[in-house]
Order: sequence, then C-alpha cells, then structure tokens
Amino acid sequence: MQVWAAVRRAVPGLQQFRGYQRQWFQADLLSALTIGAMLLPQGLAYAQIVGVRPAAGLYAGVAGMLAYALFGPSRHLIVGPEAGAAIITASALGLVAAGADPARHASLAALLALMVGVLSLLGGLLKAGALADLLSKPILVGYINGAALIIIGSQLARLFGLERKADSFAGQVYEVGAGLSRAHVPTVLLGLGAIAVLVLLRQVLPRAPGPLVLVVLTTVAGELFQLAHGGVKVVGAISAAPPALGLPSVGFGDVRALLPAAFSLTLVNYASSVLTGRIFADRFRYRLDSNQEFLGQAAGNLVNAFTQGFPVTGSDSRTAVNATMGGRTQLVGVLASVVVLVFALFLTPLLRSLPMVALAAIVIVAAVYLMDVRSILGLWRVRPVEAVLAVVTLVGVLVLGILQGILIAVALALGDLVRRAARPHDAVLGRREGMLGYHDIERYADSETMPGLIIYRFDAPLFFANARHLREEARGLVASARAPVRWFVLDASAVFDLDVTAAEGLEKLRREFEEEGVTLVIAEARAPLRRLLRRTGLAERLGPEHLHPTVEAAVAAFLEGRGGAAGPPPRDVPPPPPTVH
Repeated sequence: MQVWAAVRRAVPGLQQFRGYQRQWFQADLLSALTIGAMLLPQGLAYAQIVGVRPAAGLYAGVAGMLAYALFGPSRHLIVGPEAGAAIITASALGLVAAGADPARHASLAALLALMVGVLSLLGGLLKAGALADLLSKPILVGYINGAALIIIGSQLARLFGLERKADSFAGQVYEVGAGLSRAHVPTVLLGLGAIAVLVLLRQVLPRAPGPLVLVVLTTVAGELFQLAHGGVKVVGAISAAPPALGLPSVGFGDVRALLPAAFSLTLVNYASSVLTGRIFADRFRYRLDSNQEFLGQAAGNLVNAFTQGFPVTGSDSRTAVNATMGGRTQLVGVLASVVVLVFALFLTPLLRSLPMVALAAIVIVAAVYLMDVRSILGLWRVRPVEAVLAVVTLVGVLVLGILQGILIAVALALGDLVRRAARPHDAVLGRREGMLGYHDIERYADSETMPGLIIYRFDAPLFFANARHLREEARGLVASARAPVRWFVLDASAVFDLDVTAAEGLEKLRREFEEEGVTLVIAEARAPLRRLLRRTGLAERLGPEHLHPTVEAAVAAFLEGRGGAAGPPPRDVPPPPPTVH
C-alpha cells in the first residue's frame, strides 16, 4: 500500500484515470479533437520558429501531452510547443548554432529540452514549488490578462492576412497598424466571420464544440471554394515522418553555452504553467501541487529530448480552449496526442485546405474569454495597491516579457510586504466593562487603562525594518502618559519571529526604560519567540518575573504590587479572564 501511495504521488495521472467517470468522456473527446486541430498548424509554425523540421512540432506536442498527462498535477493544462518558449529557444540556438547544418541544429534543440527537463526535475525534487507562493492573486490576475493580450497579439497578423515578423506585443500591434493598407480583405472577412460564429455559438449553444465545428466548416469551405487560390493562407501539405529515438549527440561545450537559456526557459516555463494551472484549478476547485508542476514540466521536456524534439511548456491558448470545451481530465491530452499522431502519420492531407485565419479566430476568442478585467476592478475596490500591482504585472509581461514581468511584480509585492511589516498595526489595550480580555482603546472609546501601566500590542514579526519603529512608539507612549508609567507590557501574541536587529532594539528599549524607572514586560510570547528570547539572552536580562504567558497574568502581577503602581488599582477589578482580542 505504501508503494502504491508513493506511485500515486509521483504519477498523479494514474489517480485521475482511476476515478474517471463515464459521463466525462464526450466533453473530453470533443475537447481533444479541437486541441488536436489547433496543435497541428501551431506545432508546425513553432517548429519553424525554432528552426527544426516542421513535423518536429507535431511530435513535440504528442510527447509533451502524453508525459504531462501522467506526471502533471493540472487536470486542464495542455503542454506542448508554445510561442514564448519557441522564441527563447530560437534565440539561444541562434547564438550557439549559427550556420550549423540542420542535424546539429536539431540536436542542440533536443539538448536544450534535456537541460530544461533536468533543471525542472531538480526543482521538483528540491521542493522548489514554494516559489509559486510568491505569485499572489494580483500577480496571477495581471499575468493572465497580459498573457491573453500576448496571445491576441500573436494572431493579429494572421487575422489580417499579413506576415508576422515582430516578437513583442507592441511590435505586433504596430506591424498590423502599419500594414493595414496591405491587409487581405477576404482573409479579414473570413476571420471576422469566424470570430462571430464562435461568439454566437458560445452564447446560443454553450455546450456545442464551437472551435471543432469551425475547423470542419472552414476546411470544407477551403476545399470547395479553393480559398488558397484566392490568397487565403491555408495549412498546406505536411511531411511528417516519425522522429528517431535517442539522446542528442552534442558536447560539454554545447551544454555550457546553452545553460543560461536553459535556466531562463525553466523559470519561464514553470512560472507561466503554474500560473495558468492555478487559474483553472481555482475555477474548477481542485488543488494544484506546485512541486509536482516542476515534475510535469520535466517529464514533457525529457521525453522530447529522447524524441529529437525541442522545449515545450503549458499552452495558455490551448488550455483556455480545453476549459471552454468542458474538458475534465488529462485524458484530453492523451486523446489529443492520439489525434495529432494519427494525422501526422496518415491524414495530414485532410488539413491542407484549413485556413490559418480560422485557427487565429479560435485562439483570439479563447484569449478574450481568458481575460479577467473584472478581478482588477475588484482588487481596486478592496485594496488599490494590489490593483496597481496587477496592472504593473500586466504591463511588465507585455513590454518586458513573461519572466521579467513576473519577477518585477514579485519584487514589488515583496517590497509592499516589507513596507507594511515595517509600519504594522499596533494598539494600546484597555479593559471594557462587560467584555472579556483587553481591547484596542481607539476601537472602544469607553475602554479604561490603569494608572502606571501601558499594555501595547504589536501586530507583526519583529525584524530589522520595524525594530526602531517599535522603540519610538513605546518611548512616545511612555513620554505622553498622564501618570508616571511603572510597567510597559508588550503583548507579543502576534510577534511570531525576532531577528538579531530587533533583539538588540528590545534590549536598548529595556535599558532606556530601566534608566527612567519603567519595567519592560513581555506577555503572550509564542514558543518560537520564547526560544529566540532565550537564545539572544534577552529572556535572562528581563527576568522570568517579567515574562508572562498572558496579558491577564501580567496585569495580575502588576496589581499585586510588583510593578510599584503609582496609585491604587481600579475598584471592582474581576479575576483575570482568558484573553479575547
């Protein structure tokens, strides 16, 4: 049983298939047919970007989908050739394999897939999925909107019957704008009509396989009306001989030259795939294992390395279509790989008349429905700074690229976290009649404090960025007190951590208070904080009589006269109840 449990953890696809329900099959099959139809021309195009034979893009999709179906944690993510990864791969190979023969170029592409696979495997084994915890909701929202715009930008030239040369979103938009006078009118009309049909089907018949219907209709129209002769670009003839199996034949110098690109691709692949996977995991309410995502990416790339492929990753556009079509499990990837393999080996002539603009329409509509502007507005209503972070992520992804945009957003989010922790919420506490415990006197104006005693709560871990702030606040409270202060009780219930700088700051505060006749007392220190107080020696210098398990215990000690209170205790003080903050 333990062996089977380990296998299930390592190969989550087996668990999906064990719990498969028969009623899911129809939606999974229709989604697979559509994904397969999309992947055929996309795989060919991305292979050409990488600089390998067109058929390599088809087999890269087959290998990626099959491997991820077994080892990937997402039920919806479709892995295979993708524009961003193809562009990074092409740039890296251009530096290493300039002027090389096609066989060496293909070997280097397979080597890069192998290196990405190994680095992803290490990420999974080292549990580096914690990196995904840095990708907050604003980053997620900004990324998905930016990715959707990138997808739309990549298809604009095809929609207008133009050649796409620019790689950036801004360049693609400018390229189309500058070339509008050269737009191919029949292609534009066919593309707009295809978009209208997809939107109409989505509104009127939401369960109908709109993209698949469109592929069939436009393929038939392309054959009947010979659209290619009218200037409409079609998929055309495809030569798709199967790949040779084996490791790429390259040297150590090639590994060293490709290592920076491999690291970059690994991070880009992981970040984009885990963000897309989390979007659909949240939408369909299941858990996505961020460590396992590394292993899913590793499996897809390692298999591609052995089949003379090139680096693959999660596809935002095909994943969005999968969700739109109602796909439920990774059986979609398995069936789609079968569809692509069968077409590659036997049926490629059937797609020769499929207009490329029809595929552009499918991708554009899927991307539009992938966008989530409403969430940005929701963030603005709750916390404007997080909406700004989402917009920064969106712009960064569009202008600088996926990895750079995400890294900038993560840095800004961490900066905002430090800013908030440096000036956290705090409160002076008092007793309120009819309520247990001690409460913020600003929130409850009728709360009462005791002469000679200040109870101060600090709602953050104590570290270098806020240590001085706590000292200044504490000294200010003592200086502005109406009666001489004898005890200053720090309610440390929210202080779960303490660094060396903060410990030194507390020691300085203790000495300053001691010179003024004020005793520093710490109450409700949790186990991690108590351990750190002992290690720094602060617990010994404070003395056990000034470390109390609860605020009530500290107040009881003060009332017993240990603090030398300036006046008599308040009348009718009940026994200390449990703390309720």
